[in-house]
Amino acid sequence: MSRTIKQLDVGTSVYIEEAGVPKEYILLKKDVDGCILLRAKALEARRMNPTNTAIYEGSEMDNWLTDDTTGFMSLFNAQTQAAIVSRSRPTFEYGDAECHYISRRAFLLTYGELFLSTPTALEPLTAIVPSLMLWKGTSDGNSARICYNEAGQAVFWWESSPYSATVFYCVDSYGTSSGNNATNARWARPALNVSSDTIVSDEGAEIIYLMPSKGYREVEFSGKALEIEQRPKKVVVEYNAVNLYDVEVYVCNNYGDANPTWVPCTSGEEVELTNTIKQTENWEVGVKCYGKSSLYGYFEEPIVKLEVE
Repeated sequence: MSRTIKQLDVGTSVYIEEAGVPKEYILLKKDVDGCILLRAKALEARRMNPTNTAIYEGSEMDNWLTDDTTGFMSLFNAQTQAAIVSRSRPTFEYGDAECHYISRRAFLLTYGELFLSTPTALEPLTAIVPSLMLWKGTSDGNSARICYNEAGQAVFWWESSPYSATVFYCVDSYGTSSGNNATNARWARPALNVSSDTIVSDEGAEIIYLMPSKGYREVEFSGKALEIEQRPKKVVVEYNAVNLYDVEVYVCNNYGDANPTWVPCTSGEEVELTNTIKQTENWEVGVKCYGKSSLYGYFEEPIVKLEVE
């Protein structure tokens, strides 16, 4: 059954294709404005501004994140771009008494979201770190904030909040807070706001994809298990479905017929085969298996036990 991203728990991994390659994101927050997803790994090292000016709105980083032609947003196909919706985000310049709000589909997290448990006039957003802690399986906030790049290195990653007139906050490689000049190359870890009604992989999928083209791989086969002169009237099929969900298994005693009489079965449970007609010389017991997998799923060879007339 199809489900939407708002049905997932915070701290859940969701995979989104970037230039055709699935990348892991973390569901951090759900509310009436959508669902915030944070890239699990840092994307690339970039400066915030060409000069040491700690203004986020309209910065080089802000423009790159929101550019759907050559920037970060261009990594997503048209369907995904349509699911990424605008969200009101707080921003301020150093020395301001309060923040103002801008609308963004892709953005950097604020200092408040990463380090504050109590909102302030400048940092009104809080309580994102508990979701990171759930995702990492840790009770330590610093450990939860540590981010790695694709090469597996712990990196300094930018926040959107100014530390001074020339310096932005960033998260260091220990998961604590530090400041860096706007012209320094530190890592971008983008966040996205996705519509709450966006379809994700079905329940039971090992890997959850955002708007999967299919969302699963079908695994199915059928074959003759054995041939016997006496009519099989009861049967037990033992099978093991590895990494599969929505499993369906059927058994019949006239597999060689044009239209076998299939009966659903559950592994280890006895079922009755009421069919008394066959078109072949002997009775042929057949098994048909079907399942779905989001990764590498398969059926081990079934074992069939019979009771005959």
